[in-house]
Amino acid sequence: MPSTQAQDWTQAGYIDNNSGNWRVLELYPDSVSGKLFIGGQFKTFGTVTTRNITAFDGVEFEAMTQDVNVCFNYGCTGVPSITRYNGQIIASTIQSATFEAIPQIVGIGAWDGKSWHALDGGIADFYNPNTKVYEPAELYDFCIADGLLYVAGYLKWVDSVSATGMAAWDGNKWLNFNVPDPPPGDAILSNCVAKYKDAVYLGGNFSPDIQGDTIIDLLKCENGIWSKVGNGLVGSWTNLHDMEVFQDKLIIAGYFTQEDGNVGNSIMSWDGTKWDDMGGGICSQFGAIDDLFVYEDKLYVAGKFDCIGNIDASNVAVWDGKKWCSIGNSYFDKPAHAIAVWRDTIYVGGSFLKVNGVPLKMFAKFVGDHSNDQCGQAVSVIDPEQEVPTLQIAPNPAINYLNLQLENSPAPIESIEILDAAGRNCSQFIDWKTTDYSTGQLHIQRLPAGWYCVRVRCADRVLVGRFVKG
Repeated sequence: MPSTQAQDWTQAGYIDNNSGNWRVLELYPDSVSGKLFIGGQFKTFGTVTTRNITAFDGVEFEAMTQDVNVCFNYGCTGVPSITRYNGQIIASTIQSATFEAIPQIVGIGAWDGKSWHALDGGIADFYNPNTKVYEPAELYDFCIADGLLYVAGYLKWVDSVSATGMAAWDGNKWLNFNVPDPPPGDAILSNCVAKYKDAVYLGGNFSPDIQGDTIIDLLKCENGIWSKVGNGLVGSWTNLHDMEVFQDKLIIAGYFTQEDGNVGNSIMSWDGTKWDDMGGGICSQFGAIDDLFVYEDKLYVAGKFDCIGNIDASNVAVWDGKKWCSIGNSYFDKPAHAIAVWRDTIYVGGSFLKVNGVPLKMFAKFVGDHSNDQCGQAVSVIDPEQEVPTLQIAPNPAINYLNLQLENSPAPIESIEILDAAGRNCSQFIDWKTTDYSTGQLHIQRLPAGWYCVRVRCADRVLVGRFVKG
């Protein structure tokens, strides 16, 4: 790529990379202190020993872990979630430095600007009521709504009381929401929590049974009753990573595919009645979205992908409600796990070590002018009363041909692209035969064996499917 594209991004702060496990997992712009709080797995920022969490004022990084220990269970799990509640910064996986400390900080801590404090008995993955021995739980997301601090993660105890997957802190005590139990031997691994309209939504990687119905990875609790969201998610490998409310819709993101029967690819929106595919979502093979951030009527996303909404975009992109745009024209060599806008500047954190071949380690800010942005075509908003368009592919795997069936679409197929697992366009190896442009047959005899993605454009949207050529 042209070297000028690397100038779109610059190093925001140097991270010591002596360990291959170091990465930034969380960026939280705090409007009260005016600082950007950074969480993850790292030892130092610049010359400051920070140990997994630091506050950045634009120039200097603050050491915040003098009186606590954020490492446990055979290593540092990092700090993946930070927020502000009741006048204090709240961070996950914080614990007291010693077992002699009273009170013990267990799995979650409150920072008053000078030191950390406990939230009652805290959050634990394991607790023995006889010996009082605990293991702090890993928390992955916070949500503040109705005066409560909701927490989601791999938790089983709150303040020595059994609780699974999710709980809430009201400023004085912990509340248990009685998340449905998983099958024997499994656990409720909750990655994200959100309040949307009158319900609390919980997402992650789980499959509890509710009255004989197995629920995959997404639940909602309304008036104390847990239930499936719409027709639910489909697929044995789905996993939700984040949720945000944007333009009066609940956005869910992670790893899931239309091929498995879901409406979108790794991202879609819920309006309380219907799902929308948000312009087709990710069109990268095995892509995923890790983080969502809302700023000035735009939704910023970060993860691992090189194509979203039929445009080239490497690991970061922005959605305005109708179309996707890249952020610059850049290539990140490894995933981006966090994105935020602070002081009107886009910041990205992750595992990446280079952008466009130029060393930029794990924490970068956008300094371009957006002249290199690529944007897709605007998509129309789906009428909630209409059926969502879907693309059916059969047989799969295939050897000589694929039958394509476009369903519930008011517009015919305009174009078809075939991409291999590396994202290369292989459309020259296929022939398309159709009579009505809503059904047809792809002749794929000339395609080499392997995994492929088929992208079908029909007027205002792009539908994506995946198949195996035998």
